Amino acid sequence: MKRDEDSTTVATRLLRLLALYRTVVGVALASMAHGANAPTAALAAAAAYSGVSALNFALIGQLRAHLPTLLLTLLGIDLGFVMMILVASAATPVATTAYLLPIVAAHGYLLRSRTAFAHAAFATIVLLVTEAATRPLSTASLFTAAVVGTGFFLVAAIGRLLGRNLSDAEALAEARSDAIRRLAHVNELVINELDSGVLLVASTGRIVLANPQARRWLAGDDAILLADRSLNDLSPSLEAEWRRFLADPGSWDGQPLALERANVSVLPRMAPVALDSPADTLIILEDVTLIDLQAQQMKLAALGRLSASIAHEIRNPLSAIKQAAQLLGENADLGDDVRALTRMIDKNTERIDRIVRDVSLLGRRDRGQPQPVVLGERLRELVHETAGMIGAAADGVLLEPGPTPRIMVDWGHLEEMLVNLIGNAWRHSRKQAGSVRVVVKTGEVPERVVIAVSDDGPGVPTEHRDKLFEPFFSGSGSTGLGLYIVRELARANGGRVRLAPSECGATFVLELPLAEEVIHAPG
Repeated sequence: MKRDEDSTTVATRLLRLLALYRTVVGVALASMAHGANAPTAALAAAAAYSGVSALNFALIGQLRAHLPTLLLTLLGIDLGFVMMILVASAATPVATTAYLLPIVAAHGYLLRSRTAFAHAAFATIVLLVTEAATRPLSTASLFTAAVVGTGFFLVAAIGRLLGRNLSDAEALAEARSDAIRRLAHVNELVINELDSGVLLVASTGRIVLANPQARRWLAGDDAILLADRSLNDLSPSLEAEWRRFLADPGSWDGQPLALERANVSVLPRMAPVALDSPADTLIILEDVTLIDLQAQQMKLAALGRLSASIAHEIRNPLSAIKQAAQLLGENADLGDDVRALTRMIDKNTERIDRIVRDVSLLGRRDRGQPQPVVLGERLRELVHETAGMIGAAADGVLLEPGPTPRIMVDWGHLEEMLVNLIGNAWRHSRKQAGSVRVVVKTGEVPERVVIAVSDDGPGVPTEHRDKLFEPFFSGSGSTGLGLYIVRELARANGGRVRLAPSECGATFVLELPLAEEVIHAPG
């Protein structure tokens, strides 16, 4: 669209130049005819021609609706004027019509097609016919007319060639311009969607550009941060770091700093750019929290790979120790103090086994194979087995009657998730009948099944709620991997886990996707 507008502007300017050229030629020829005492008809024709050309100049914006028709009409007016001049003044040589050469050349430039040669042929034919009809035939006059006609064809070809070359150049420039605009648009989208803040700071400390994240961190409101704001006004500490970078870029090592208007610590990275001046600086602000999280994820991935290789090396001797302690405890000749020691060995071997199991799960959280599973009897058996595994009473963990939906889940992952959730609930409960309750619900979350595990304990302290699912965070002396593993396994199965509001104790909600329409049955 822009290319068409530019082409229209160029054509309009050239048409106005031609109209001005015709006006000047008409006035000049009228003056020459008056000075040479030419016939009145020649003088009148020159005056009329200059008037028409002046009117064309004034109305060119309205007249160029259809360019080929306009050009042919103007050429007809030009040739009509030439015929009147040649008829009215027998002394006027045909070479005078050479003033039409620039006009025919402009037609070739504007039309850029074979139509330009048709205009040249039209002008040549009119010229030859007029010359033959108004003058005695002579070799000199016909040769002069032929030369002028040949000139028409030559300048039309030159104009057409220039126009076509310009069209190709315009097309290439437009294609490159489109590519640059697309690239700039993509860059803008990418920069605006970054979690990091991006700033372009001029040598004066004025902010030239800033993406939305930088505006939020520095100003708190997109509307507050204007392009001409000073970096020192928004963050004196960042401005000081920038000045330090300008003073000695080679020795500057960015350290995390806290932004004054946002409760966030960022790590600034700076690089000089050559835009307005060599001192323009690109500043990228990275959230230290995200960097720490990425580092932690890398550590956990390495830990998962390491744990998978050494888990069996630990469990084999651990099983031998546990079996030896059990056999030793069965000896009737041992005293109570020795039996207490064997029980201590057995308890700690179980604790070590649980730690190894939790750590080994880090390496298999993304290897699940979700399949359709109908909850019901399998869930009841799982809850019963888990209660026995954690040492709960037969009625300490209750599965409340409810629907038996069909869900998509890796059953091994579901076992690990419920063992962790029920084990945590029992550990923090009052350890009475019904202290832990497991409830299955449908319809609470669209296309999801909710498995809620509740306890009657003291609940989760407010200061711990934001850290519950972080790895290695524990408020009870455990490994701190249980809830983290539950979260990772839930994500691997397309679900999620969260802490739900509860009037008494704590309630953890596990959401898993439905396999198909829910099957309701008595539970």
